[in-house]
Amino acid sequence: MTKVMALAAMMCSSALVQAQFFTQVGYMGALDTDPAKDWTATGWTNFNPKATNYAAVTDTVTLNGIDGGANGKKVITGALTLDASKVYLLKGIIVVADGATLTIPAGTLIRGKADLTTSPKNYATLVVERGGKLIANGTATKPVVFTSWKTSGRDRGDWGGIVICGKAPNNQGADVQIEGFNNVAFDNTLAKFGGTVSNDNSGSLQYVRIEFAGLAFEANKEVNSLTLGSVGSGTTIDYVQTSYGNDDAYEWFGGNVSAKHLISYITTDDDFDTDFGWGGAVQFAIAVRDSSYFDLTWNAPTGSSTSETFESDNDAAGSGKLPYTRGVFSNVTCVGPVPIGSSWSQFGSTSKGAFRRGARIRRNSRLSVINSIFMGYRNFLMYDGDSSLNASGVPTATFPNTATGMLFRNNLIVNTNAAFAPASSTANGLVEVATANSAQLTPFDTWIKDATNGNKINPVAYTAGTVLIDPKNPVAPNFRPVSGSPAIGGTNFDLNRLAEFGVLNAVKTISSVEGIRAFPNPAQNQITLEFTAQESLKAVAYISDIQGRVIANLGQKNITAGYQELVFSTSSLNNGVYFLNLETAAGRISQRIAVQK
Repeated sequence: MTKVMALAAMMCSSALVQAQFFTQVGYMGALDTDPAKDWTATGWTNFNPKATNYAAVTDTVTLNGIDGGANGKKVITGALTLDASKVYLLKGIIVVADGATLTIPAGTLIRGKADLTTSPKNYATLVVERGGKLIANGTATKPVVFTSWKTSGRDRGDWGGIVICGKAPNNQGADVQIEGFNNVAFDNTLAKFGGTVSNDNSGSLQYVRIEFAGLAFEANKEVNSLTLGSVGSGTTIDYVQTSYGNDDAYEWFGGNVSAKHLISYITTDDDFDTDFGWGGAVQFAIAVRDSSYFDLTWNAPTGSSTSETFESDNDAAGSGKLPYTRGVFSNVTCVGPVPIGSSWSQFGSTSKGAFRRGARIRRNSRLSVINSIFMGYRNFLMYDGDSSLNASGVPTATFPNTATGMLFRNNLIVNTNAAFAPASSTANGLVEVATANSAQLTPFDTWIKDATNGNKINPVAYTAGTVLIDPKNPVAPNFRPVSGSPAIGGTNFDLNRLAEFGVLNAVKTISSVEGIRAFPNPAQNQITLEFTAQESLKAVAYISDIQGRVIANLGQKNITAGYQELVFSTSSLNNGVYFLNLETAAGRISQRIAVQK
């Protein structure tokens, strides 16, 4: 084996684990059994914020867009660093403008106070515009905390939330606006997002709590606890907890920012909402539902919304606009609204109507959920519409084999035997389809249960001590698996297997490379890899099979900044599926290709 070939082989065997976003672990859900590795228990989280005695406000000026004659907003145009020794009151819309940076040190407390009865209206919302940056980096013992201004009676919607707008692509256009902002009387141009910079950097959020946010600017137009519009992969989001939000905990509108260590605790609508072509990834996350917190519009004649842990659309029309929404969630612990030891059928009529599925993937989305735990929902997974069923391969009872495929694999699902099963044959307690797709319920059920997918369905009863230690504790929940939990061991997720279905290509490992495409695909005797590089790179090129074995060394390539077309011979390859790889010191591009002669 040549020196270059040996290097390529070494890279191929380790790059998916080392250079890719995902960390390969031996458990489903967000945590393993080791208390020393419990990332929720280091002091930065708070599962009882309603009773927390927060320090009183000492600074009513710095983040005040209402008082002192301001016209509803305050614009930060340069560099502003807050003081962790102060407690800030946030009023009005605080705008971090293009080119500006707001830095919030570890341990800083910010208390938001909204009031829509004032003139101008007080939205109490932080908006980072395209080109602006928010640097809010707490620590495991000194988090940055955004919470309610109230001393008692705190609840959802006490203030607005955090809105970050970037320049990364989405599938709606280059100048899209977050809903509700178009009717802000004093400035209807705020919170626009979109562009072409995939690795755009909007700053960093680490060890941050966002509590009691989610203000309704208008009916059915709420800002979320954390709203991300076209945020790019250069942005860091790690260790963030939202609690008691009035709409979604997290919503991604396009972009490709990835995140780790997220907590959604008792939000109103959806925990993780993805739209407009989001193509990032999330690993290690927790979502906890409470039967008393649900979307109050669930039975409205128009604009109704039920509460799910995952809701995903390509867009509202279910169009085929590119890029598809096709991000990947891995190692998520989803604790539904049904009390442990109970069932959905024991709910009252309101809770029955308000809470539906663990995941509703609809409107042409290609979202993938893997290595995760679902417990205590009405139905666990709904593919809503032909487009999502086709993307999964359900209609033909086969698995997806294209780059637009989606996965629901290696998940643990508990409590389907006591869940919802209507007479209409569109749901069976495990899966659900739309009425128009009722004939696909059985193929969908078969697909979920197929051994190739590795899902564990009802291996234990939905009772205390069978899966997690104490996930419903109202003050100090414990999400670690119990000894002998089915979340431990078993089928470990296989990154090469994920790459086979194309989903890893949604996660960019080389941030300075954009617009990757291989053509013609399938290829006969040669194939062209097209992309744009923002900097010069040195790469080893090689072709691997779906098991990750290097089968063709294509030599070293010196890539210059700008548009690239690299042509490779495939004449020596047999018909089949392969990966065309470029390995650099910055990471790896892995493009799925087919050869058909």
